[in-house]
Amino acid sequence: MIKIVSNSLNSCNKKILEKMNKMDFEFIKREAVSQLEHGAEYIQLNAVSLLDNEISFYKKVIPIIENLGGKVLIRSNNIETLSEVIDIVKKEVIIGDIEFDKEKIDFIVETIKENNVKIIALIREDKSDEDIYPEKSLLIAQKYVDYLLDKGVKRSDILLDPIIKPLETNFLNGKSFLNTLELFKIDFPQVKTIANLTALSNGLPKRYLITSHFLSLAINNGLDYVVLDVLEKSVAESIISTMCIIGKDRNLKSYLNYCRNNRDINGYNI
Repeated sequence: MIKIVSNSLNSCNKKILEKMNKMDFEFIKREAVSQLEHGAEYIQLNAVSLLDNEISFYKKVIPIIENLGGKVLIRSNNIETLSEVIDIVKKEVIIGDIEFDKEKIDFIVETIKENNVKIIALIREDKSDEDIYPEKSLLIAQKYVDYLLDKGVKRSDILLDPIIKPLETNFLNGKSFLNTLELFKIDFPQVKTIANLTALSNGLPKRYLITSHFLSLAINNGLDYVVLDVLEKSVAESIISTMCIIGKDRNLKSYLNYCRNNRDINGYNI
């Protein structure tokens, strides 16, 4: 079954950063509740822009989200921060993003093995790596998976993240991601995949149109964890209808339940 990660609490968003700087935990709680009620299993937290206050923020917010019944995905470019987060959480946690950097992996690998942690393996060699195509991504993923397995990390704790680049920069970027995802699922059938699908539509109008259709294609190609805003109605409908079409909604239970709970004022299904 597809796992849904909410991406609404990101300090790259100026409005969210303002709330984080003010340590407005009531706002954070309301946002988390809303996302969880709309189907998110994980709440993604990115507080990198808080700089020195990043960890103190996580210490307050992670227990709030876990007490609400959610799990957290922590994104940080600071490997020390990711290590500290593991000591804060009580439930399963996803951490990322970690490029194929042996020094960074070695720094945190023992902590991952000893706790209930999944690691996002970012499939690029460094931040300046702009030349990403399916075959190259497969080679990087193979090195990454082999290295983690040699270090004792379980396959089920590895989440491969194929890079999604905006269509605005190259109209073939969506196709490239889908081809990469297909290769990953063939070569690493027991390793999960994760991606922030909203990245494809960066800079374009009516982004929800691209995200909702891209979501359906990605699910059909085997994506396991989707990162997006679950409050967008088209997102929920895309997930439900896609799972129905590809035979992963037994007896159409989820689809029919959604239709019953979402009717217009005349009683017709929407």
